[in-house]
Amino acid sequence: MTNKIILITGATSGIGFQTAKDLAAKGAAVYIVGRNKERAEEAVKEIIAHTGNKNAGYFLANFSSQKSIRALAEDVKQKLPRIDVLINNAGAVFPDFQLSEDGLEMTIATNHFAYFLLTNLLLDLIKKSEAGRIVNVSSGSHYQGKLDFESFTKNKGYFTMFAYAQSKLANVFFTQELAERLAGTNITVNCLHPGMVKTNIGNKEMPWFSSHMWTLITKLAGITLKDGAKTSVYLASSDDVKNVTGKYFDKCKIKKPAKITLDKTLQKKLWEVSELYCPLQQTCLNG
Repeated sequence: MTNKIILITGATSGIGFQTAKDLAAKGAAVYIVGRNKERAEEAVKEIIAHTGNKNAGYFLANFSSQKSIRALAEDVKQKLPRIDVLINNAGAVFPDFQLSEDGLEMTIATNHFAYFLLTNLLLDLIKKSEAGRIVNVSSGSHYQGKLDFESFTKNKGYFTMFAYAQSKLANVFFTQELAERLAGTNITVNCLHPGMVKTNIGNKEMPWFSSHMWTLITKLAGITLKDGAKTSVYLASSDDVKNVTGKYFDKCKIKKPAKITLDKTLQKKLWEVSELYCPLQQTCLNG
């Protein structure tokens, strides 16, 4: 991975941070994206200390804000000559229905629209790579997901796990559609389930009962961060998948995603709806 430039979102802690460390250990120049400057600085110091690789840096962004994502993209374009691998890893869950500053439900805004917008904005930079890769961190939760487009902006009986499953299903649809649109280019796009990892994503801002249950379940059945990062690292670095695109992976192997992902009409409608909520139409991919 020497001379490869990798950008990883949501990488100041958890799976993203472990992924950054593992890829830096392989010799890649790793740039992480987080919300908090102090945490980002500390994460970079840890990456360098852990790997001995000084080619590490950070950017800042709030992934529920499209204004912040656009600012991030401009900052990245000014500072990086290209991107060899973009890993869309940032994700969140929210206990209650909330709207982002763009009028989108916070879970779908953070977990899907951030992937969609940032990837589109950085696509030209990824095309400068000899063999660009886009890796979207989805979840096995997508198997329980359904798309309710009205719920993107309206409270239709908000339930945390439904909102999360919907956003992770959107990641799979986005991966498939983007792969089709980039067919014949030097860029591959794949998504993955990291496994039930011992992270605090299920604890953040959650009611005490939900937080307690998440802690109990991950303690009993959760895998380590090292294991949770393996598939992301594999898709970012392995020659085995250099020509593979549009697939869903689990434990470093291709796995069939939910049956609903066979619905090409729904896949394309999600893209159209996503473009509708993308303020900078000229920066989005055209069909």
